[in-house]
Amino acid sequence: MNLHSCSFASESFYKVQKKQKNCFLKLGFKNQQIHLYNPNKLDMEFFDSFPSASEKNRFGWFAFKPFFLNSILNKIDDNDILIYLEANDKPLAGLDDYVLKKFKKNKNLDILVPSTNYPNFNFLSNFHKKNLSIELLISSMLSCQPEAGALIIRNSLRSRIILRAWYQITLLHAYELEKYNELKTRWDQETLFFLSRLYKSIELESWVLYKLRKICLRNFIEFESFRL
Repeated sequence: MNLHSCSFASESFYKVQKKQKNCFLKLGFKNQQIHLYNPNKLDMEFFDSFPSASEKNRFGWFAFKPFFLNSILNKIDDNDILIYLEANDKPLAGLDDYVLKKFKKNKNLDILVPSTNYPNFNFLSNFHKKNLSIELLISSMLSCQPEAGALIIRNSLRSRIILRAWYQITLLHAYELEKYNELKTRWDQETLFFLSRLYKSIELESWVLYKLRKICLRNFIEFESFRL
């Protein structure tokens, strides 16, 4: 079980992406364990699915994220762990140990993601409000949205299939957002929430635990540390 890290950055974020890479190197990661992605590395399959994808629409309203994460999983060994952080986020000492212990302890864990402190419904698009089942709408009111800026993924057939499902659901959402250009939505986060309601192997780590000073993923990430 080896650790890998990855991030995605358009040209305006290249400098902070390199800062993040240096932080991972200081934590003991090797160059070959750090995967830096940018829009040029998205292959034609992605742009064929969403031809208007660009920085202006967050590369398909964040449909790029599950797509490129899956492409990395396909290149690393089964049972390896991939740490995704947004380019502005800083990994802190202890992140590697925490991740390894968490996944070794729970053999059925596929994806670990911290929760936000607000219900999924707060940033639910009008498309989803009109089209979700009653069960998912109620769940969205009661449960917090995931913070998809930090994802820890065990590489397995199951996790790769889950990411493909996440990509397809986010792509469907992107087509609708392209029509209306909604701003009060969290794009990939609300679609990841739906999958977390289906599969227990996606763990949303509670914000409450963090506020109670329990050891959790948020202790090892300084969010927005590199924001210019």
